[in-house]
Amino acid sequence: MHLLAILCTIGLLVTMNLLPMAPPQTTSERTQIEVRLVQQPKPPPTETVAIIVENAIYSSVSSSVAQFRQDLNNTGYNTILYTQVFSNHVELKGNLTSWYNTYTNFVGAVLIGRLPYAQYWHPANASYGWIAQTFICDVYLMDLDGLWWDINPTDGIYDKHNATGSADVYPEIFVGRIDPQCLTWGTVAGNINTYLGRVHSYRTGGVQRQSRALTYIDDDWVPWADGTYDNWPAWLNTPYPTRTDVHTPSTWTNATDWLNNRIIQDYQWAHLCAHSSPTTHFFGPSGIGEGTVTSAQIVATTSTINFYNLFCCSGADWSVADNLAVSYLFDGSHTVGIVGTTKTGGMLDGDYFYNPLANQNTLGESLIQWMSYVFNNPSGDAGDFWLEWYYGMNIVGDPFLTINYDCTVLTPVISSPTHPNPSLGYNNTKPQFTWTIPPDVNGIAGYYYILNNQSTTSPTPATGTYTTTNSYQTTTALANGTYYFHVVAKDNVGNIGSAAHFKVNIIVTPTTPFNLFDLLTNPLVLLLILAIIVIIILCAVLLRRRSK
Repeated sequence: MHLLAILCTIGLLVTMNLLPMAPPQTTSERTQIEVRLVQQPKPPPTETVAIIVENAIYSSVSSSVAQFRQDLNNTGYNTILYTQVFSNHVELKGNLTSWYNTYTNFVGAVLIGRLPYAQYWHPANASYGWIAQTFICDVYLMDLDGLWWDINPTDGIYDKHNATGSADVYPEIFVGRIDPQCLTWGTVAGNINTYLGRVHSYRTGGVQRQSRALTYIDDDWVPWADGTYDNWPAWLNTPYPTRTDVHTPSTWTNATDWLNNRIIQDYQWAHLCAHSSPTTHFFGPSGIGEGTVTSAQIVATTSTINFYNLFCCSGADWSVADNLAVSYLFDGSHTVGIVGTTKTGGMLDGDYFYNPLANQNTLGESLIQWMSYVFNNPSGDAGDFWLEWYYGMNIVGDPFLTINYDCTVLTPVISSPTHPNPSLGYNNTKPQFTWTIPPDVNGIAGYYYILNNQSTTSPTPATGTYTTTNSYQTTTALANGTYYFHVVAKDNVGNIGSAAHFKVNIIVTPTTPFNLFDLLTNPLVLLLILAIIVIIILCAVLLRRRSK
């Protein structure tokens, strides 16, 4: 660990041209290919999230934000849209805390535009080779019950983080930022609109890449890639068994290969380990000798990879003009999410991030699960080493994304206001049915339904009746018997889900039709008729006697 810290410090010195050059190395590439495991779809969330938009730009991005919000609603989230002005990061955190305490399962937020941020300072640490740094710290917004101190000096920059009592220093929620303000090309609103359109396309299958990953680990981290100290590429085994691992000495990592070959290939995920500044990657031993890649070159090339994890010092410091992570995100034709750091350091113990990601957790959920592991001192002060290594970690882009989108249309739930209990019989011969509208990232277009006497029928476009409403009223009276109503949902891109079924029992008391023959042949009726005839005759006799 000490050596890793020293290497990152060396990377900072590289940017000042204080270290000597080293000759390049050339070798071949190793590709690891395995059978891709089928991921079980995660149930739609019943969680609340916040979409916070900078007030000054909201009118220019409102349509894109509306689509983004609808996509989240269709995925199953409850959403809060907030566009009021925040005076500072304390007020922003106050809102996040209030929502966390008010809404059941409030899990995270996305910040669109330039919104307030906290800064943290840590001193130099000679034991680990750290220099003193002040950096943006979004962990402040994520840990809602820990204590953050500004004491040495009191200058608006935090320098201590701890927790007391039942509180902890773990993040309760996640945040991600969609903020292109640092870019010197395009407009803030235009870049946001373009990005949100790409995110919508990703969610609906438009810009997804093959389910495979690239690990690209430069010279100084080879012992952590080849098994000497660790096996960083293996972190990705669960989500990406199909993977290309590139690292020296078995392969040659260099600027030209990364820029002109790797970032334009069909990968869903790229994990890059390279010495960096906020705007430049430096390749080679100590970051020297194998070329550089600038954010301007990345923009000129246009990345086609969906996601990046940048183990690159300050590679995700989105406050610096033309920052690397921001350039990858907003220029990439397929890029939708970046994980990186605003300071020296990066992600270690990465399997605690990638395993949740493989289990259909979002970028944000996976990041806080990782943080809950590496922030391994919940009741005391934030430990020196991991504070300095991890506290700049953040998400640039939509934190609600997952690496697998299951387009299966969910099954509606049927009920009947006229025949509510399938176990009972009812004398209403015209049952009514209603059903829920299942959440769906593509939106529900309509339904196919059938009413018959079979319990397991599945309607199809050929056999079912199509409707765009989620209710049906029988118009023709049904005879006594047991009936089943079946319905499937269809989304806006044509996917059809599994059938839901609902049983109704109709039991009407039968009436006997009038039959004159049966009436006249009934002995009791005959006796009654005979008695009436006798009475009539007697009456007639009496009337005749009186008339005499």
